[in-house]
Amino acid sequence: MAVPTSPLPVCRFAGLLAGTEDQLAAARAELAQWYGRIDDVSDILPFSFTPYYDEQMGKNLLRQWVRFEPLFSPEHLPKCKLETNMAETLLARQFKTPGIARPINIDPGYIHRYKIILATTKDHSHRVYMREGIYAEVTLHWHQNTWTPWPWTYADYQTPQAGAFFMRARTAYLDQLQRITAGK
Repeated sequence: MAVPTSPLPVCRFAGLLAGTEDQLAAARAELAQWYGRIDDVSDILPFSFTPYYDEQMGKNLLRQWVRFEPLFSPEHLPKCKLETNMAETLLARQFKTPGIARPINIDPGYIHRYKIILATTKDHSHRVYMREGIYAEVTLHWHQNTWTPWPWTYADYQTPQAGAFFMRARTAYLDQLQRITAGK
């Protein structure tokens, strides 16, 4: 019989989507207050993959990912999603713009040795319910020494910019785990 064990801590990240670089900067500052020091940021790329957000957020959006230094327990991902929803609300008050209901979108997730997990409020066949209305999705998986998409992986998570960011994130995360297990 297998014995249940506690999971290793994981590396928190967030995907940011906004209309301006100032809004991305404000989101980074807000999230750093909640989750600690930001260790790394991706390049900013134009978000031209889908018109899904146009009605709420406008056009010509920008995508960026941020990684946080402190590790956390994966069981706290639902709480993190609820917190980032609250941060979106606070930032919406700061960036009130006529015709823009949601100036900033924040999608939290975590990096594990073998997978990248995103939190979402939307159910689907490939998502697992966690709690409090939050689902988890394996967005990328580690295969043959690279992050590999699934059929449902969002197009922006398949870009070279995302690949570079998540490769750096995995390397930093594995270094953190090694220091933890070595007691440093």
